[in-house]
Amino acid sequence: MLSPSIILIILVTGKKNHFPRCNLYHIDWSFEQKCNRYRIRTWNAEQRLICDLLDSYQVRWGRPVRNTSEGVEVRFGLQLIHISDLDEKNQVLITNQWQIYEWEDEALKWDPAHYDNLKDIRLPIKRIWQPDVTLYNYADTRLEEKRDVLAIVYHNGTVFWKPMSIFKSTCQIDIRRFPYDRQNCSMKFGTWTYDQSKVDLKFYRGIKKFDLNAYVKSNEWSIVGNRASRFTEKYDCCPEVYVDLKFFISLERRGGFYNYILILPCVLLSCLTCILFWLPPESPSKLVLGMNIFTSFFVLLLLLYKNMPSNAEHIPRIGAYYCLNMGMIATSTFLCTIVVHIYFRGSGPMPAVLRKVFLEWLATLFCMVPHRTTREPHGSHSLMPPKKAVCDSDKFEQFELLKGRFKSFGDKHLHTTNDDSNNENIELTIEHGREQSIEDPLSEQIQQQITASLAFMTVETDLKEIRNFLRTTKKRMEDKEAKAKTVNDWKQVALVLDRTFFFIYLTAIIISLAVMFPR
Repeated sequence: MLSPSIILIILVTGKKNHFPRCNLYHIDWSFEQKCNRYRIRTWNAEQRLICDLLDSYQVRWGRPVRNTSEGVEVRFGLQLIHISDLDEKNQVLITNQWQIYEWEDEALKWDPAHYDNLKDIRLPIKRIWQPDVTLYNYADTRLEEKRDVLAIVYHNGTVFWKPMSIFKSTCQIDIRRFPYDRQNCSMKFGTWTYDQSKVDLKFYRGIKKFDLNAYVKSNEWSIVGNRASRFTEKYDCCPEVYVDLKFFISLERRGGFYNYILILPCVLLSCLTCILFWLPPESPSKLVLGMNIFTSFFVLLLLLYKNMPSNAEHIPRIGAYYCLNMGMIATSTFLCTIVVHIYFRGSGPMPAVLRKVFLEWLATLFCMVPHRTTREPHGSHSLMPPKKAVCDSDKFEQFELLKGRFKSFGDKHLHTTNDDSNNENIELTIEHGREQSIEDPLSEQIQQQITASLAFMTVETDLKEIRNFLRTTKKRMEDKEAKAKTVNDWKQVALVLDRTFFFIYLTAIIISLAVMFPR
């Protein structure tokens, strides 16, 4: 028996040639010292068994079979514990799982009768052979994804190993129905170096899916599909056939969180957009409200962009919904700008086709104020004569009647006319009357008649001036009313356009909501 001082000298001087096997595998020297057969009687049966098995286990890199032509059957399974995250931006699925391995190792068999009827022990997995089963579609920068746990070894050579693992696997994200989308992800496992003739990979206990007995539900995702399949594939690099197990999982997003972040603001802004089409076109608040709603939808679009992958094949439908709203608002603001410009700057006459479509058909269809179509040609705009012009014509009739009365009054006394030659005769008559006033007793009566005639001519002259003034005023009023009616027609067209866009927008909103949110 080697004394502890001799072993200490050997360890310090580094003369490991006295223990060639331990030098080959870098086994702990204290453990080899404890496994010395001279002290084995002082241990229990489990310790003696572990020392015997590890002492006889020569090479842990070789397959645990006596005949190299035989293969090792490895039974593999996955027990899903939790879905940590599904990163849509990087298209990575992060899961917390327990891997399940089971195989037979002929070098780890023993007779329970020799070890106090002990049928199973625990061994460090790094001291025995383990299959190199790896995740093919990994997206992880870590060198090791498994945690160090002991393996359970049974007396018949069966090894059961269940390490804890955090996998980061690639997953093709379909964002068309975000945030009520369903994602289909897969995880492919297989041996990296052993083909089917050396290591045959099968399902653990025939369970062809994720084991969900210990699954902790996720707040964001719910599992709606779970299955697995076994495939054999021949790669271009090697002529051998390799086996892989592929696990498929379907995840449906719970959109409760996104209802308050993306959906509710979208619905409220859509309601404000409906109000936008009911504002008068000449109102300045229409332009301000339209630009504010446009900016709000743009902010929501940026918020959606932060969660979406930039290399996705499709765009989310909610993003298309945002763009639809922005397009409708931009179009309404553009039309409002044109209408406001027409309202303040004026415009020419409206085409007949435009008047027919908007002021007759669409206005009647939308139950708006019907536009009058029976009108008489008047001026260059072919508009109805204003009611005020009709009232002025009645006044002219009254003035003509008054003129006739004055004229009949003058005809009874002097039989004079209204032309310039009669005026000269009247002046000569007045002078002659003045000369004969003293001599003729009728001179006073003639003088009264002449005075009445002069008064009548003065009134007639005033009536002519009033008539010309009224005609000019009537012309100005007719032009002003025609211009106001033209502007009013364009405003009516603007209102009909807004009402048309309102119904188009409402229809688009209902259809888009039915397509995006079928539930």
